[in-house]
Amino acid sequence: MTAAPGPDAPPEDVRFMAERLLASVREDIGRADAKAAILLSGAVAVLAVLVSDGGTLPPAEGSAAGPLLVAAALCWAAGLLMLVAVILPRTRIGAERTLLRDLAAHSSAEHLLARLVASRENVTGWLLDQASVHGAVLAAKYRWLRLGVGFLALGGLLALFSELW
Repeated sequence: MTAAPGPDAPPEDVRFMAERLLASVREDIGRADAKAAILLSGAVAVLAVLVSDGGTLPPAEGSAAGPLLVAAALCWAAGLLMLVAVILPRTRIGAERTLLRDLAAHSSAEHLLARLVASRENVTGWLLDQASVHGAVLAAKYRWLRLGVGFLALGGLLALFSELW
């Protein structure tokens, strides 16, 4: 077992760890996107099957099933929108600390080169800054993913209760 590098660790070790951290966060972002895409596909498929059934009658008037079904549909729609929010790219979080705004603004090659040369002075710091920005993006994606799954589950439970009522 090797000891963790201390504050006087060789710069190569710290840079390697910063590169691995950034790569790990990027992989986690990809996994969050894949989870959201799979859940979104399944939720839309369930909705399509239920709507295409055609045999479902609206609940009888005066029963509590009607409002429950409406609440279920609203929760399901909110869950779908939250899953879409996971997949959409994050362009505001840390955009000034990355090259994202420069790339989106079609900056010149000279401007991009100047930004890269400036980051060359402290590559490890730049890598850690990128990992920090990507970590904030990852946290936002998982927050929306949890909320989306929660709303889908709540919508499913409300729909089930409307049928049992």
